[in-house]
Amino acid sequence: MRRHCAWLLTGLVLAVLAVAGPARAVVVVEFGQSWDGPSHTLQQIVDARYGPGAINVTTDYIGAHPGDLDPWFWVDNQFSALLVQEVAGNATRNVIGWYKESGTKPVIDGVDDGVVFDGPAGAGTTALVVFDTPMTKFGFYMNPNGPLDATNAPEPELFFTNRFYDDIGPNGTALHAPTNGDVEALVFDVSQWRQPNTWLVCFEDLDSGAVPGQQGSAQTDNDFNDFVFEVTALGATPVQPLTFGALKAKYSH
Repeated sequence: MRRHCAWLLTGLVLAVLAVAGPARAVVVVEFGQSWDGPSHTLQQIVDARYGPGAINVTTDYIGAHPGDLDPWFWVDNQFSALLVQEVAGNATRNVIGWYKESGTKPVIDGVDDGVVFDGPAGAGTTALVVFDTPMTKFGFYMNPNGPLDATNAPEPELFFTNRFYDDIGPNGTALHAPTNGDVEALVFDVSQWRQPNTWLVCFEDLDSGAVPGQQGSAQTDNDFNDFVFEVTALGATPVQPLTFGALKAKYSH
């Protein structure tokens, strides 16, 4: 795969994506009170972007309702690129990357995976990820605190959008539901407020399997606002080249 941030062939036919995995029970998420203060909650971030009342972050994530698919990853064999835009980040060392989904926990080694955002990138940063060939299945990972250890996530532990690849509780014992893989990322379908095939991905950068509580007395806040980004799947029918400036104007909101 190649990552380009210079220009993009647009006027694309957007791929119709689906998710794979059996239908399961509702995925329970243990939310806490953000340590970043009341003005930086995930709900406020989402309200500012899509409008108050558009999304309830505690009830509208994929997996919150009976019939939602779990685990979550993206599936298609037609799109050739991803447009990824950082919405919010509350840590400067978190690293976000993509990986090819194979059904087993991936080894992040530069083969069938790559970095999208590297810590210092800020809100509004846009990355274009271009596949050499259409990617059938993929997901995203976070390296919390970058090359340094994170609470209950010593190097080289990573967090994944596919929760089945995350550990169970901070010490291998589930402290709360779900008991078969911690939820480290929430995914929302935001296509109706942006453009077709667009999702909001919201990572927690502490081990969400711990019991959330007040800073200093707990090991996580489970606020899921530590790295928030939109991803749009783009199709593979080029029509017209755009400069990067024109690309930003087209997709920035």
